[in-house]
Amino acid sequence: MTTPNGGRWYNSGPGPSYNGSNNSNGYGSNPYPPSTPIAPGRPQQSASTPTRPQLPPPSINRYSNFEITIPVNRWPASHSNSNTPNTPSTPSNSMDPHLTLISMAEGYFEAAHASGYKAALAKGGEDAKAYYKLIATGLRALEAALQCRLQPRLEAMVRLRYAGILHEETENGDEAEDALNKGIMLAQRGNFTDIKYTMQHLLARIMLRTTPKASLKMLNSCIADSETLDMVHWTYSFRFLRCNILMEDSPLHDEQGAITTLQKISSTAATRHDHGIYLLASLMETMISVSSGADGIEAANRALARANSLQLESIQGMEQLGILRQMLDIMCSLMAGRYSESEVKVKVLHGMLDHSSKAQIWTPSGEFEILINPLRLGRPEEKLKFKWLTKEDIFVLGYFISGLCKFQKNVEEVGRGEKYLQEGLRSIERLLKEDHAGTTSLVGAMNKSTWRQTLKCHVMLYHTFLLCVRTDWDGAIKGFNNLQQAFLVLPPQRSLLPTLITYLQAVISQGTNQLDQALELYKLVYTTVQSPDSELSIISKLNSIIILRPRDSRAAEHLMTTVEKPCMSTKNYLMKAAYMAVKATERGELVKTKNYLSLALQLATQTTNQQLTFILLSFMCHRFFSGVVSEQAEKSARAALQNATRGRDSLWSLMGGEMFADCLARKGNEYEAMRQRDLNEEPRNAVVANLTRHTPPDQHASGGVGFHEVT
Repeated sequence: MTTPNGGRWYNSGPGPSYNGSNNSNGYGSNPYPPSTPIAPGRPQQSASTPTRPQLPPPSINRYSNFEITIPVNRWPASHSNSNTPNTPSTPSNSMDPHLTLISMAEGYFEAAHASGYKAALAKGGEDAKAYYKLIATGLRALEAALQCRLQPRLEAMVRLRYAGILHEETENGDEAEDALNKGIMLAQRGNFTDIKYTMQHLLARIMLRTTPKASLKMLNSCIADSETLDMVHWTYSFRFLRCNILMEDSPLHDEQGAITTLQKISSTAATRHDHGIYLLASLMETMISVSSGADGIEAANRALARANSLQLESIQGMEQLGILRQMLDIMCSLMAGRYSESEVKVKVLHGMLDHSSKAQIWTPSGEFEILINPLRLGRPEEKLKFKWLTKEDIFVLGYFISGLCKFQKNVEEVGRGEKYLQEGLRSIERLLKEDHAGTTSLVGAMNKSTWRQTLKCHVMLYHTFLLCVRTDWDGAIKGFNNLQQAFLVLPPQRSLLPTLITYLQAVISQGTNQLDQALELYKLVYTTVQSPDSELSIISKLNSIIILRPRDSRAAEHLMTTVEKPCMSTKNYLMKAAYMAVKATERGELVKTKNYLSLALQLATQTTNQQLTFILLSFMCHRFFSGVVSEQAEKSARAALQNATRGRDSLWSLMGGEMFADCLARKGNEYEAMRQRDLNEEPRNAVVANLTRHTPPDQHASGGVGFHEVT
């Protein structure tokens, strides 16, 4: 794969956790703390409205960003020939009245969905009113058709279509349930097993809104029935739905139960050699484990190992799952702080994306199919259709992940991480403005737009973090203001994104010498996150400790005791390195300080954290060689200066330069000392301007900036 400007890997297109809506088209967001990138979407059942001859799966039950289709039934051949244009058509007079009504209804639905994106942009204007008028007219046509005497199978299918539209487009859940219950009894009498299971699949999702326990109980019964009838494709579908329900933000939320359900799917798929289903279930299990943060990395790696056990030949035609597998592998490395490992893996991802961009594997809706082996030789294969992200969305996610992999080496590689994120940002902005082709429901269009806007916010967030790392505070403040504006566009949702934005604001406040505000914001972060041992909570407390030490040593010591246990047990080496660094810089025994510094420097080097490395080198020089005249003291000061300069950090470049100049002066090399002090003026001016940006001009300090003032 080429770099962003190389001309090939250019189109755009996570991450992300479930947003709580039952009408989503499968786009959600799943943000994580700064060391944990947004993850790619998880598989779930397709909710796109099929063409008229095909009975559409009713509305969606999402599992984050993937949609998993239920097996598809078709309209009877007697009326599968009609053409459904983009506007309602007038059927031939020779058609039966009920077929005329059904055809009219489908015409109205397709006309509405053709304007779905336009209505979503209108946000309640005339276009949205026209959209809902078309949907209501189509529903009335189906209601009229149900008043006719229909063949049992056709009536069941019309009831299914009617309930599906009600569920996806309206809030009339009771009416949809009533239509489905009548249809299920009709299908039961006529022995229309596929239609019955399709209705029960939809009914379970509708009931989830009002009676979640009853929904799960009915679903368990459907799983048992499908196993008894040996209809494995329906067993897979119902179990995937059960996993979705258990991952919903509801009283039924049970991650371990969802993992157990996926493991049952994997077991059945392994026995039947359904490689695509086995891979999908393993990847979904990986996603659930990854959502637990660094503590879930071991479980995620075990599930990922099962997914990696499949040979590439086994997943031909399912390249999307191969791309998801590679993305999750990168996620696990990033969340553990193994950036060198992630860089190797991201190169593989680039090759996969470049290859897939040329292959004919993408559909405009992001759909693909997984084949299920027949029960007996000679029987046709069953198919489950899945709907993931589009090609453009995948490429944006690829840019985002690539930027995260270059996070620690961004400065060393002349801003390559920033370039990836900037290209991803340009691509997603283009999608938000221009990608309005295709047909979709209004809810689907709105959720797709929301997902992309959420990803845009995450890209902007991490780009601003990169600016903070290289102390471009003017750029960081501008980026933060733009991020706030982008976030205001999003509808209210339960996610970690607002807390991440607060954390970024705290970092900028601390970096620009607004320490009181920074303390308040850090406290807001670690008191509002759900888990006090989460990475975001821990890193906020560590930053607070640094500010509090010269102000309130008792408060700083208390915070240190609250983070000690989770930091020592975390699987994230970056978090452990930060803890060791803060622990090393507290006052204590010299031997313990040396041990902590040694461990912190070792972890910083292991995780390629250049910023933490030059901070530790500067502290070591100040702690152990202040006032000392020796070759080792000069080497220590020079190493601190050189590393900070390579990191383009004006503050620590100034500190290293000052210590190096003092060291030269103590050795009697006044000329070199004066020369170094002259070189220090540029970073000094930048540091003073930054630290006094919120101070009135008449209160600016006239003295220099020393190490104690900085720490």
